[in-house]
Amino acid sequence: MANKIHVKTDDNVIVITGKDSGKTGKVIKAVPSTGRVVVSGVNIVKKHQKGQGQNKPAAIIEREAALDASNVMLVCPKCAKPTRVGTEIAADKTKSRVCKKCGAKIDKLEKAKAEKTKVEKPKAEKPKAEKPKAEKPKAEKPKVAKPKAEKADKEGKGE
Repeated sequence: MANKIHVKTDDNVIVITGKDSGKTGKVIKAVPSTGRVVVSGVNIVKKHQKGQGQNKPAAIIEREAALDASNVMLVCPKCAKPTRVGTEIAADKTKSRVCKKCGAKIDKLEKAKAEKTKVEKPKAEKPKAEKPKAEKPKAEKPKVAKPKAEKADKEGKGE
């Protein structure tokens, strides 16, 4: 299998073939070594989960299963159409993905949208707790082995 796929994590894709054809979703996980992707809300399967004692009872869980990357097509963030992906090498020799229909750079658009949607909240500084000073370990008394005669006397008394 090829070690390259045309979609990355957090890309919006549309399924072009199979039981879920026409559905769109976001790529949750991309596995280039196997050529498979997991898309949110697509290829839902039922997994029979074995119980793990009283805390986790047995259940039937619905979850997304992986599907082949060739069955999905990237949706361009600019023109919102399913498109093939091309690559363009810039003057500074960096590769970027390009929409074949409108020519927009996909990677830069996604980064710009992600930056706009992020609302930077001022982080409240946590008061730093003072670390307690390490106490010096107390000198332990050396353990003295008891004579064997005393041990034998104690064992004999129990009978």
